[in-house]
Amino acid sequence: MALGSLIVMMTDFGTENWFDAAMKGEILRRAPDARILDLTHQVPRHSIQQGAFLLHCAVDSFPRQTIFVCVVDPGVGSERRSLVGWVGEFGFVGPDNGLITPLLDRCNGAMELHEIKSTIFRNTNVSATFHGRDLFAPAAARLYLGDDPRMAGPRVLDPVRLAPLKPREENGSIIGTVQLIDHFGNAITNIDQSVLGERLGQSQFEVNVGTLRLNRIEETYRGKTEGEPLCYWGSSRYLEIAVNFGSAADTYLIKPGQPVTITFKT
Repeated sequence: MALGSLIVMMTDFGTENWFDAAMKGEILRRAPDARILDLTHQVPRHSIQQGAFLLHCAVDSFPRQTIFVCVVDPGVGSERRSLVGWVGEFGFVGPDNGLITPLLDRCNGAMELHEIKSTIFRNTNVSATFHGRDLFAPAAARLYLGDDPRMAGPRVLDPVRLAPLKPREENGSIIGTVQLIDHFGNAITNIDQSVLGERLGQSQFEVNVGTLRLNRIEETYRGKTEGEPLCYWGSSRYLEIAVNFGSAADTYLIKPGQPVTITFKT
């Protein structure tokens, strides 16, 4: 089996405690030369959807054989499965709750996923509430070292998938959602430029989110005064709502899951 090139961690643990360090310790006990990188430990608590979206935005920046250890796990201690294996060109270790969806969407069915059962792939004593340390970190180390995930336990052919990310079209309008609020208070949506197609340059339109109305998509913040709202195609290639030198989320009370509508004018 392939050796891992890098281990990337994403959790909702935050950084003010010892949880992510304990996971890294478990990895390094087994694979002292492992290269470990943090994607983020600031996924909003229990938000599987937002964790999956962050993974979706980041995955293309990583080399082949990167192993993503993703722990946003409100179902820890339940009957949900724990996964380890390869999905296309990438490794995945984490709960079977939909976090893996971005990797499944690009793997064209090429996956070798298994449930973590064997003590080779986990700690002997497993906490009911800290599977990140006792299941996922040891499994990530074994995968990184090139161990065959088939040794971990039974194969999983039906991993949980989240609903499609794409916005919908309704009565000629595009209806998407706010996927997450970033550190600056910008609202990142699930609307990408391809959804608008040729209409983007041929029609007048209005972007609506909450009480905010915008009728232009900017290239940058340039020319905007402090406190002025705008929308633009962000680095993730999705439409973002922002306030120059401010927070769109705070100013306009925008939250994840909120509808974003683009209405075309005749």
